[in-house]
Formats: sequence, structure tokens, C-alpha cells
Amino acid sequence: MDKKLPNFRHMDAQAGSVYGHSNVVRSINPYKCYFIAHYPNGKVIKGNNLFDTGWDNIPDGISKLQYKLSTGHIINIPKYKAYLPLIEASSGINGSRIFHSININCMGNDEVFVYKIILKQDNISKYKIGDIMVSKSKKVIQSSYWKFSS
Repeated sequence: MDKKLPNFRHMDAQAGSVYGHSNVVRSINPYKCYFIAHYPNGKVIKGNNLFDTGWDNIPDGISKLQYKLSTGHIINIPKYKAYLPLIEASSGINGSRIFHSININCMGNDEVFVYKIILKQDNISKYKIGDIMVSKSKKVIQSSYWKFSS
């Protein structure tokens, strides 16, 4: 029996659960997770949600970048030259979605650091919602949506 994820809009924190034969997946509420971009002049811009982030429309000049998860976690991203967040999700054949992580690409001097914020947890993975993994790469993703810091 396939259980569809519930509509997240009216739920809080860890809103969705998918039950499998031997695993339970818990997910954040994607409607209540967003970025917070701070600017040197004191202006703060909050994103929308994980379905429609609003990242494309914010200006360059970020002085501080944060992510707020529906669980109450506030993730502070260190200052880099530029940022490019990518959301990792999977879709079920029944139209449900599970959000796995937000991967924030951060441009350093000669490398790109990726801050992976975990958005789901289950009985198999050792990672929990709100955990952060940092990796680095010499490869810069080509995109017009990089936002530069101040």
C-alpha cells in the first residue's frame, strides 16, 4: 500500500512521514524552510519556501547568509565570495516529494565549498535533519544565479 505524503501547508516541523516495510522517512516542511540574506545596510530578505525559493530575485552584496528550517534549526553559512543554493529532492510516482538536502555552493579563492544541509532522516542514514556536511571541489558550477557577497 502506497502512502502519499500529506499536504505540508498546514503542518509544522517534521511534517511528512513515509512508512516503508522496514524504514520510516521523516522530512521537514518545505513550505516553512527558507533562506535569510542579510545586507551591509541592515536590509534582510527572507526567501519563500523550497518550492519557490525566491533566490533568483535577490540582489548581490550579501553580508550574511542563513537558512531557517521548519524544525527551528537556523544554519549560518560562513562568508564567501558568492553563493549558489541547489535543492536535492526526489518525486514519487504518486506526486509526493521528499526533500533530501539544500546544497549551498560557496565560492572561495580557488575552490568551491558545498554546505549540505540535511532535510530528511530515516532508519538507514546516520544523518539527521539539520546536520551539515561540508565538502570541497575545484569545479565551479556555471550559472547566472550565483549571488556575490559584499
